[in-house]
Amino acid sequence: MLDCKACIRRCIRIIFADLSHPAYQVRLPRPALADIRSLRRLPAAQRSYHLASSGQRNLLKQDGLRSRGHPAARHQTTQAISTSDQIHEAPPPLTVSFQDQRFNPSGVRSFDKSGPEDNATEFKKKKHLSRELIYLQDPLKLAENTIALLREDDNHKALDLVRLASKQTPCTVSWNHLVDYEMSKGRTQKAVKIYNEMKKRAQKPDAQTYTILLRGLSWHPHLQESLPLALKIYHSMFAENCPVKPNIIHTNAVLKVCALARDMDALWGVAAKLPPKGPGAPNNRTFTTILNAIRNIAWHNDKDLGDEEWEEKSLRRQRAVMQGRKIWEEIIPRWRAGDMMIDEELVCAMGRLLLLGSTEQDYDDVLSLAEQVMALPRQKRRLGEPQEIADTTSAMAAGHAGIKETSQNESDQLENDEGLLESQGEDTASPPPSSVPTMDAALANVFRPKASVPRLSVARPGRNTLSLLLDACINLRAVPSAQAYWGLLTDPSGPYNVDPDSENFHTYLRVLRLQRASKAASGLIADMYSGELKAMQMLQPKTFRIAFSACVRDNKNPHVMEHATQILTTMCKTLPEPDLKALEIFVQLAASQVQRDFHVTLNALRAMKTVMRLVRNYINYGAEFIVENATKASATDLFKRMIGLYDSVLYAAGDRLELEDKKYIDKQKATLAFWVGKRAKAIQEETRRKELRPRGEGEDVSRRVRSDIGVGRHERMLSERTKKGLGIGARKRVERAREVRERSGEFDDFVTE
Repeated sequence: MLDCKACIRRCIRIIFADLSHPAYQVRLPRPALADIRSLRRLPAAQRSYHLASSGQRNLLKQDGLRSRGHPAARHQTTQAISTSDQIHEAPPPLTVSFQDQRFNPSGVRSFDKSGPEDNATEFKKKKHLSRELIYLQDPLKLAENTIALLREDDNHKALDLVRLASKQTPCTVSWNHLVDYEMSKGRTQKAVKIYNEMKKRAQKPDAQTYTILLRGLSWHPHLQESLPLALKIYHSMFAENCPVKPNIIHTNAVLKVCALARDMDALWGVAAKLPPKGPGAPNNRTFTTILNAIRNIAWHNDKDLGDEEWEEKSLRRQRAVMQGRKIWEEIIPRWRAGDMMIDEELVCAMGRLLLLGSTEQDYDDVLSLAEQVMALPRQKRRLGEPQEIADTTSAMAAGHAGIKETSQNESDQLENDEGLLESQGEDTASPPPSSVPTMDAALANVFRPKASVPRLSVARPGRNTLSLLLDACINLRAVPSAQAYWGLLTDPSGPYNVDPDSENFHTYLRVLRLQRASKAASGLIADMYSGELKAMQMLQPKTFRIAFSACVRDNKNPHVMEHATQILTTMCKTLPEPDLKALEIFVQLAASQVQRDFHVTLNALRAMKTVMRLVRNYINYGAEFIVENATKASATDLFKRMIGLYDSVLYAAGDRLELEDKKYIDKQKATLAFWVGKRAKAIQEETRRKELRPRGEGEDVSRRVRSDIGVGRHERMLSERTKKGLGIGARKRVERAREVRERSGEFDDFVTE
């Protein structure tokens, strides 16, 4: 094996690092074949002499002369040894420095290639990958293997496999998976580098590659490079040498990037290049993205304006609504001609934009919009029309269980009563007429339905449509119409059979609050808890807050406390911990019933007994990082209000209160007062403990010291021991205690006797 130069050189290359060193440049002579055969007959010592190098032969000669006492051996030995030392000088140490394990622009992991160990490791790695590629010759198998590796976050091995496979196999799909993986991790620059490397390795990107790039950039619009990269990639597809031409999917993806980046100039620039007809014409997704972008920009710009700049805010919103009406005027002819379809997402995008307006006409057009493209019959007459709602509509609204009709006077009263209404996100007051842009007749009637619409072309309503219609009815104060829409869409035996979600239930509870329908609110929550509507998991703290506020608005109902107590019982069975804000609304409702009938209030307080025990356990034994100080303060205020409510019952009842009830009230007051006093003492000691923390320069602020009670007792004991003369140690401890108090800045008058 070691008879040729190449074998010996390979062995030396594995052992040593730097072959340029003189020690590794010794060229060993290769003896002839006849010499090798003759050497086999020589003794071992002579055979090693003939196979040695010239420097080693000199050393062997000197050893022989020295052993025979030759006079010239000393000088020759010294010279040979110096030459040998120069030849066999220690080589430089092997340095392997992995600089960066990330991928460089060339697509290869950068490291120092000077060490043969690295080359051997890389060689073994490529050898294993090549063996694995034997079973991945099919591009489909390679793509499936790439997906499996990426699911395990082994993207380095996946990339190395795809690189090796790119030499002989078209694997564009595998490259697409790699780009998609990097986009999902938020590494947009790295994804673009892999895309560029893909092209350098003669792997042609397809339409899905550009879709993945543009869609991934829309996932991260907050990055500064997202929008420029998206526009650069999209415009590069129009080049003559680009194998893939942009279609409407690519256009929708880049429009989404522009919309999320709030760059309307770039959005209109891309939309202006769309052809009116053909495969690249805008579709329903295109118009949905544009309408959502207009609404998002108008709503975001309102944050820059204060409450006093209402006119400017309303003017901006009306301009956005006008833009939406003009776009819808272009959509309807395309839809009626069969060039595009309209889905629920597009309808709701236009409806939400109309809800951004500030006039009743905008809210009423939402109902006309649903009638135009969904064939939903209007449950409210149009503005300016004298006709009343149809008989079937009235029957549907009146036949809803637990709902009472609302007169016109009561509707007017609802408009003035805004004490407990939650903010809906849009301002409903009308701006001054001078600030509203004028609207021509064509835009005003753009949502008018035609007499006949093909049934197959209409959009099917869903949860989003139900929420949209309920919001429009709330803004119009048309409570019976909202109830009619709810019954029409959620009827299991009806044509739509919409399964409501959590937001639908909460919106409908707000409708019931406007209606002052406490019984219907209680029944709805009972149905949600029983599981008949499969919505028990949708019960949240705000669900009970809205229901209790509906009961507060219906406080003139003599049975309102019964409905509120049922809601309270459901809350205790559903929520993991009691909601203090909901309990405050319940106590407020109970307080409003004292003058009418104190027995009703007393029964409500009896129902609160179990809830109060849950609150005390939650505050006393709950984890400290869960129960915040604000929650503890809210619980203390709630208990104080309950104590005051017990006093109100005693004052309102007078002598009419039975002895057992009076004892019960006294016992509950004592329990609540004890807990409130205990909490007040704990808060006071916690405040003092914070004040006793050292706050000097260079001291650890988080280090705690003893409380004032413990320090005072400790110092009094040390003072007595010092009086008795118990030694220097006691006096030193007293001095340290004095320093602690002086550092706290609260005990300047301390003097040791």
